[in-house]
Amino acid sequence: MAKTEPRLSDKELMERTLRDMPAFATWSSLSMSRLMASSRLQWHARGDSLSDKNRAPEVLVLVSGSVLYAEPSAKGIGAGAAWTLLGTGLLLGLPHMVALEDDLFEYFANNDVVAIHIQGNLLFELLDSDPVRWRDLGHMVILQDQKLGDLTSSQMSGRLPRRLAETIEKLAASHGTRSSENSSIHLRLTQHDLAAMLRVSRQSVSKELASLSIAGVIRLKYNGILVLDPVALKKIARPPRVQHATVATPRAGTGENSLAEAAFMERTLRTKQAFLPWSSKAMVRLLRSSRLEKHPSGSVVWTSLSGVEEYILLVSGHTTISRISPEGERFALILFGPGDFTYITPVQSVAEHRGYGAYEQIADTDAVAIHMPMTLVLETLDSEPMLWKEALLMSERQHAVYTQTVYRQVAGSLRQRLASTIHRLAELHGVRAESEGTTRLKVSQASLALLLQANRQAVNKELKALATTGAIELGYNGVTVLDHEALGHIAARSAER
Repeated sequence: MAKTEPRLSDKELMERTLRDMPAFATWSSLSMSRLMASSRLQWHARGDSLSDKNRAPEVLVLVSGSVLYAEPSAKGIGAGAAWTLLGTGLLLGLPHMVALEDDLFEYFANNDVVAIHIQGNLLFELLDSDPVRWRDLGHMVILQDQKLGDLTSSQMSGRLPRRLAETIEKLAASHGTRSSENSSIHLRLTQHDLAAMLRVSRQSVSKELASLSIAGVIRLKYNGILVLDPVALKKIARPPRVQHATVATPRAGTGENSLAEAAFMERTLRTKQAFLPWSSKAMVRLLRSSRLEKHPSGSVVWTSLSGVEEYILLVSGHTTISRISPEGERFALILFGPGDFTYITPVQSVAEHRGYGAYEQIADTDAVAIHMPMTLVLETLDSEPMLWKEALLMSERQHAVYTQTVYRQVAGSLRQRLASTIHRLAELHGVRAESEGTTRLKVSQASLALLLQANRQAVNKELKALATTGAIELGYNGVTVLDHEALGHIAARSAER
């Protein structure tokens, strides 16, 4: 008679799931019991929202199933425009717990889902009781964010046949169900949601899926895709990279900083949440290995192709963060302004992107930036684990803000996207005249066109149309937001999808 595993209680199932995650693996039995006592295991049917805004802040861990990270439907029925697909082994909801008043996304069950709902305030209390837990959580979450960031940026950069194949390949590897009889993988994902992730029409996705099906790489199923040949799919998704001509390579160092430069860098870094609690000794060590550098407009501030592992804090000016597709095409992701800090990411991620899916930061205007060695920053955080708390919370706030900003650049009509981008960038980087209630945003039409993946003529036409509404005023190399509320209304998504 075949032996079956005895049915686990909810508490046992929750603890086993969490213990499999690096951030919770070494927790004491007492702390884990406290966490379990205030957590709940809940089943969610396909289409249900897991984001209950009427409850106290929560974070989520999926025991089984997958969720769509999506903008709610304007009609309030299920998920609207999907951003990406998320599954087991991830800690979900942390950015929204610490960051946003205006949550753009919710988690919707992509299939039947069993999820652990963890009381966020208690989680933070237990993390504070042992700083090493913040370190372990930090390492897990920054790796998680890096993988998700790569996934969503690859969904937008490059030619449709390749990025469709890459998206299916990555999602199937993370969330697919493997056959016990052969190497096929079943991915539960509708063509509608796949088209939303790739920012193209369903008809375009259907055409490309049909080509993959004819080639014997996949088979289409109801509300899903069966990957028949994962090796062939990977070859389509990851072709040899076209050599990308980088305009310049950043310097690895500039020698000793002057006393004035060191003092300026410290004052600037201390304004950031992540560096505020650093000891004087740790800060001096960081400053000795960092540099303050001026970057002329059009120059490379940083590129993953250079092999230089750095974090960068922008002091002045504007820069564009872009992803270079394997075809050599540049896709602008976000505009950085003063005070913006590159993601806290694992050191190994730089090496991974030298040959595939490279990233670069280009100066849109004359810019000044602080360059810090990535390894030294992470070593300092690890040596004083409680420093991870502020570093991680700052990173998660940025992650949520940047994700929403990029989403608004690609979702909706060109006029909506333009209005939303101006509105968002004015909030982040604009200079506000309190007496007049206006905000001046220094950004060129060329930069806006690059961010919106549109030609400059089309952007110029839509800017003039926005100006006629009285929401904005056009100026030399910039825009003044005259009526924030009116611009926000124009940016809002239409109720009809």
